[in-house]
Amino acid sequence: MQLNNEKPIHLNRQFFLVKQLKMLPLFWVTLLVFARATADNKTLSIQPRIFNGQETSSGTLGGIGVQIFYLKKLVCSGTILSTRHILTAAHCFDVGNLQWFHVVAGNTKEYEGHTKTSTKNVLIKIKIHPDYNKEKFIGDIAVAKTLLVLKSNRVGYATICHSQLFHKEFVTVAGWGIDGRTGLGVRNRLHTMRVPIVDRMPCEKAIGRTIPKNVICAGGYEHRTLCKGDSGGPLLLMNEVCGVGTWTYECGESSKPDVFMSVKFYAKFIKNTMKSLGY
Repeated sequence: MQLNNEKPIHLNRQFFLVKQLKMLPLFWVTLLVFARATADNKTLSIQPRIFNGQETSSGTLGGIGVQIFYLKKLVCSGTILSTRHILTAAHCFDVGNLQWFHVVAGNTKEYEGHTKTSTKNVLIKIKIHPDYNKEKFIGDIAVAKTLLVLKSNRVGYATICHSQLFHKEFVTVAGWGIDGRTGLGVRNRLHTMRVPIVDRMPCEKAIGRTIPKNVICAGGYEHRTLCKGDSGGPLLLMNEVCGVGTWTYECGESSKPDVFMSVKFYAKFIKNTMKSLGY
């Protein structure tokens, strides 16, 4: 695929899903941060990386994925919307100061962005949805602005979702995560995974709780789950980002669907925030 720095990239009817975690908010497992939720009365832990995915290249996915680091620890993933804007999950910023966050775009290796010749692109502004409540699956979405432009022959841009998603339609998730049920294996390569959309009723039955209208469920088979570093990553339909990774069950051990914020539901907030943050 040839990338065009001026236009959105186009993918073959795929999604960038984010995997399952045991009703855990997908973020600070790498920083040993823990949260609690009411679902199933279990403690939530943060595990952001894809289990049982397939190694790929950034070019295959159009270069729209971005890694979010706190100091030198990969804590979340995100989606590039423009030369200065990144879409990710609000819970990625629950802990820590903005000045210690930076992003790396256009790479397939987790630490490729920390070489002597690379430039860290720091975040200068972040806006979190005003209704954000991670335990209720509400407003777990944020838009960040970078100091430097995100523009190179290895970077592409996703568009905000306007498409209808259908039950059992397969999508693709991507992240720099663990490969395999044991938690061992390659941890610094970009991996992808195809998973199906799950309708509201079967999703609620599977996870044992009601979900709000702003949520998309996907995945839940063959133990394909999200793990450390995938939190905030995109769920894509072609070149449209339709979901932001929010919650999942235990990494690699569950057949329950993952939970995503619906980008279509929050489209107005995202567009208005991009304008208010400036280009």
